[in-house]
Amino acid sequence: MVGIFLGAKPVKIRYKESDMNHADHNSGIFPVIYPYYPRSDLNKISSAYAEIRLAKCKCRAGNKAASVLLNTVRTRNYPAGSPSLYKLGASQLTDQEMLNEWGHEFLVEGRRRTDLIHWGVFNKGTWWDKHPDADDHTAFFSIGQIVLNVST
Repeated sequence: MVGIFLGAKPVKIRYKESDMNHADHNSGIFPVIYPYYPRSDLNKISSAYAEIRLAKCKCRAGNKAASVLLNTVRTRNYPAGSPSLYKLGASQLTDQEMLNEWGHEFLVEGRRRTDLIHWGVFNKGTWWDKHPDADDHTAFFSIGQIVLNVST
């Protein structure tokens, strides 16, 4: 947040606890999904959704050409020859790497849980205060009868 405080004396910076339980609405990053870039076509949106989905299909089918599609997306932010780009016929392109790429590309889209379930890793591993779920009951998202009735 930006503010102008005229006539205010500087004060000592207070370091507060920063974690999931002590955050406020302006903690962390503020992502801009479609930033403003000067161009003649104001209705053009730069989205890599099609490339990422096709790369996922190719990766799941064992086609290493998926790395070419991912490099198409990554060249927006990385220069040619960057170690962050995949080598052609990338052998390092694993399911975990592909899942990570989905996490990077769709950071604030609200779909991470769905992606983790889709790739079969939602109830695996431990992070923060979440432990593996032996019976996978949290992989299901119940939809109430009232909501189901509305969609008929």
